[in-house]
Amino acid sequence: MRAQLSYQPQDERQASSLAAALSRAGADVVPSADAGTEAAGTDAVVLLWSYAAQAAGVAARAEGGRVVPVRLDDCPLPPLLDRLPQVRLAVGVTDAAAAAIARLALTATLAGDQGTEPELPVVISDFGPLGQYETCPRCGVGSDRLRPYVTVDHHDDRALRLVICGSCGWQDHGDL
Repeated sequence: MRAQLSYQPQDERQASSLAAALSRAGADVVPSADAGTEAAGTDAVVLLWSYAAQAAGVAARAEGGRVVPVRLDDCPLPPLLDRLPQVRLAVGVTDAAAAAIARLALTATLAGDQGTEPELPVVISDFGPLGQYETCPRCGVGSDRLRPYVTVDHHDDRALRLVICGSCGWQDHGDL
């Protein structure tokens, strides 16, 4: 798979990490610091979405190709992109997240395509060592309601990484 990695200059550090991870996942990555440039000769555009991309008005230029939005922060996606399958990097770039992005890039629908799409888009949230979630295992809400936390268990004197559901309170944890 050949993918254009589209990002804003402010997101270059995360883009560089993601490009390396996508390469390890078998993708041929064409980086582009101007998120509005054309993706000629690529199978898909991996669009890093952040407050910087929103401020640059990137969404208006993301029509017509296979686009996989990758959310770097909690900036909401515009309606055109929000209904596409997407990945949310809750704890940064991981190889598992890159593999999920590569899979979505191969199967992504065309941006602006009004074909048969699921009512709710697939949102894969990557929580590093705690795994990837599409929904809360307890209540089934989308993974955009799951949040990462770091805390200290003073009783056992250890640092913990947690994933907590904002709807039902479900949580998973692991040592930091």
